[in-house]
Amino acid sequence: MRYKQLGKTGIKVSEYGLGTWAMGGGAYGITDDEESIRTIHRAQEQGVTLLDTAPMYGHKVDGRSETVCGRALRGRRDKWILSTKFGRSLTPDSNGKSTIVEDYSNKRIMASTETSLDRLQTDYLDVLFVHTPTPDQPGLFNPEEAFSTMAQLKTQGKIRAVGFSFHLYSGSWIEQIEPFLRSGVIDVVQVGISLMLPEPIDNLLPIIKETGTGFVARESLANGFLTDSFTIEGPFNAGDPKGNLPKEKIQEKLDKANQFKFLLDLSPGISSLPEAALHWTVSMPEVSTVIPGAKNIEELEQCIRGADAEPFEQMTMNKIRDIQNTWGDWKIYG
Repeated sequence: MRYKQLGKTGIKVSEYGLGTWAMGGGAYGITDDEESIRTIHRAQEQGVTLLDTAPMYGHKVDGRSETVCGRALRGRRDKWILSTKFGRSLTPDSNGKSTIVEDYSNKRIMASTETSLDRLQTDYLDVLFVHTPTPDQPGLFNPEEAFSTMAQLKTQGKIRAVGFSFHLYSGSWIEQIEPFLRSGVIDVVQVGISLMLPEPIDNLLPIIKETGTGFVARESLANGFLTDSFTIEGPFNAGDPKGNLPKEKIQEKLDKANQFKFLLDLSPGISSLPEAALHWTVSMPEVSTVIPGAKNIEELEQCIRGADAEPFEQMTMNKIRDIQNTWGDWKIYG
């Protein structure tokens, strides 16, 4: 396992972190809290130091993932860099289905942070992210107000770094967020980026490079399309949105993913498509860490198996960009 600086925060993180959305249950299938805890402990043994969670990572109601993380980190908090989020919560409707409610108000920031600290059994967070506000919703998210409140939390010692997590595509918020990146108000960003979603490379990574902002890469297995684990027939967990896609759309995305299998022969230590996909992400110098999700030890070890491999050479990175640039549509969502 290698380690990098998280931008200018002074925080060092493992190049491979651990995302915990799956530990909350829901679309990722049935989960067992004790197995999730064992997975977090195994990640620590393997050198993983970044644990990423959020209040919304649960099934029908908030908090399951944060609570599990809090239990897992008991007596181990000083070994981990811990990040969570605010702004999105789950509310069950009259039919028992979960509805996502977005609230990025100052009052919600403070209340959500205190609840997260309680669930996580800690008195500080290393990074607090704004949780992917939906774009084109006037009045939903006020950057000036939110970042001012987060700065207060930083001054109070309740958080060490201010983060912003982009919604789906980084371009959806880049115009509003760029001034806060350049001023240094935002310490860390979290962005969806993968072999199949290279969009941030052109419109966000140049700013990250100029400003020295920390960069946490998420969804780098392209919502499962880079796992090489299913066909157009599945298998899909109940609630998995991939199962609702037309078969021709699934096949189109699988065909794109298969274009990258040549990477398996180019770096010792990379032996599968998901390993190559994650490794491509951390081969970009602007990326501080990648946070694949796992809900059990088997999934964890599949994700971090290529962690010791040397970064892909520039010639290989260029070939990947050539493939991506031939696509008329790189949008992975929908």
